[in-house]
Amino acid sequence: MSDVILVRVDRESARHTAHPRHCAPPLDLKYLQAALATTTGETPPLIDGWLTPFSVAQTAATILARRSRYAVIRAVTWNLDESIRLGRTLRHAGVVTIAVGQQVEHVTKAGYDGWHEAYDLAVGGEPEEEVPRLLGRLLAGEPLERLQAEQAGFSTALVWDPEALPRPRFSVDELADYAFPFPTPGRPARRWGYLLTAWGCPRPCRHCTLIVRKSAGRRLRTRPVEQVVDEVAALRDVGAEAIAFEDDSLLVHRSRFLELAEALCRRNLTLPWMANARPDELDDERIAAARESGATLIKLGIDSGSPHMIETIGKAADGEAWVAAAASGSAALHRAGIATVAMFTLGLPGETEEHAQATQALIRRLRSAYLQVHLYRPYPDVDLWDDLPDAQRIRGADYHYIVAPSQCSAISAARIAALHGRMYREFYLRPGYVARHLASFWRYYLSPHGGGRLLARLPSVMRYLVQR
Repeated sequence: MSDVILVRVDRESARHTAHPRHCAPPLDLKYLQAALATTTGETPPLIDGWLTPFSVAQTAATILARRSRYAVIRAVTWNLDESIRLGRTLRHAGVVTIAVGQQVEHVTKAGYDGWHEAYDLAVGGEPEEEVPRLLGRLLAGEPLERLQAEQAGFSTALVWDPEALPRPRFSVDELADYAFPFPTPGRPARRWGYLLTAWGCPRPCRHCTLIVRKSAGRRLRTRPVEQVVDEVAALRDVGAEAIAFEDDSLLVHRSRFLELAEALCRRNLTLPWMANARPDELDDERIAAARESGATLIKLGIDSGSPHMIETIGKAADGEAWVAAAASGSAALHRAGIATVAMFTLGLPGETEEHAQATQALIRRLRSAYLQVHLYRPYPDVDLWDDLPDAQRIRGADYHYIVAPSQCSAISAARIAALHGRMYREFYLRPGYVARHLASFWRYYLSPHGGGRLLARLPSVMRYLVQR
């Protein structure tokens, strides 16, 4: 039995969305797991509520049956209800509970009923260094009350020495559990490895939430490139057939990305990989380096086709240049054989119908493999939260994919829903899309694990598109 258990909470299955999603591993918890294994000699179990239909009662029963003394619980805004019920159940049974994840940032600014009955300690931001230190002190017998007094409510932690973090370990089964669920160019991959090359994002976007970010701070804190490449090699040796770089933007530091791409090529580690990037990072040299080092899919964070909205949310100082870069970058990636997921946001603060129509026009111009349109909700951790009128602040635990957006835009909720549906339908149901899709991804559909898995989900995907 382990003294510590790690949990990622999800919505309970009865309240869950049918929206297709990519189930990536909770890397912060995997780093905690590796750190505790190093310091205590015992690898704490990790219960990932994203992998199977989640139940608070069943998860609590599992933890209590293991007789763990400490539970680290990771959650976000849209499953705060489940997180608090789980924490309260465990704490009532004598388990010390530590909250991590975006839920902490939410409660710091907006509060939430039941929080203080659910959690003994809360660590916002990046828990990878701070939580092992807290647990080390608790396991050594230090009184909980002393740590609570030091914290005095909430603390925000950052990773300052990423080079020193122990490497997360993944089993072959975990690599398969977290496989990317949609086709990518080339040979289908059944097992995906995940890693971070850096923490932090220096971009000044004011609307961005830790729900979608992989790290918290503005300052970029990097790992040595050779250490990153060593981890790619280790994941390959375990059985990874493709790599997901989880940085908020892998290409943000131009010279470092070129160094990473060169190292992957030099060490013959050009596994297919995917990563996040921005349109203004897609110069010819970075695209060529990405192609040569194995890039197969780029998640391209565009957000809006309106130059005014891009400047309003702090995405870029020159909105016209941003929109032009989105179109040209998407085309350049397509020519290089790198697929893209074009990611947009609808319902941004101050957005009008005219701005949304500009987004629709840009979507029509892109050569993207996939489209993802978020319905915007200004969660309490975003930079623009303090600028919003109180009536426009969203405090409830609602999932941004499936609920009506907040009324911080100038568009009605009903009209946003209609525009959202039209964007999806015009993209995925437009003439020729299926033919072009199959021409790019036919290998996936002929593979038993790929085609069978996606075809099983096809009815729910089609229902989602039609309903939107």
